[in-house]
Amino acid sequence: MKSGKNAAFTLIELLVVVLIIGILAAIAVPQYQKAVLRSRYVQAQVITKNFADAADRYHLANGSYPKYWRDMDIGVPAGWKAGDEEQRGAMSGNGIYCDLMVGYEENILCMVSLAATKRSWKVGYLQFFSAAGSARECWAVNNDEEARAFCRGLGGKESGTSAHQICGESGCTRYTLP
Repeated sequence: MKSGKNAAFTLIELLVVVLIIGILAAIAVPQYQKAVLRSRYVQAQVITKNFADAADRYHLANGSYPKYWRDMDIGVPAGWKAGDEEQRGAMSGNGIYCDLMVGYEENILCMVSLAATKRSWKVGYLQFFSAAGSARECWAVNNDEEARAFCRGLGGKESGTSAHQICGESGCTRYTLP
């Protein structure tokens, strides 16, 4: 920078600053996205555990498992939206979509997205209840290597695949958690 009356930055100096900011952003944004994914995954774990416990309590009181969120003695988290009659077991909020699945296997699955409103799911957390006990799984969308690495990083052992509609056309790889 020149001193005196016509002090200004040169174009080269500005380009260097923009380049440095770009490099820092290229490093910081992926780390931020990983932190958001981890945070939402932990929130999904808490939600599924609470609802699985509520479903077990409902079963003890009624002899069957609930088909609707409203049947249980626990509320949908603040700011979340519960599904209507067509989506009786669905609820969503903050980049997480949960599905209460009662029937063949009693469980609750919460899928996590990096975007708060966009349905581009990356990973999911599944918590069984009932006779299946407290088995837990991490689900990774098949065409997303980062999601698969996320589940393996949790100590997950690959245990099969799922064609659940929430996984999209590519399906999900299931990882049994320790």
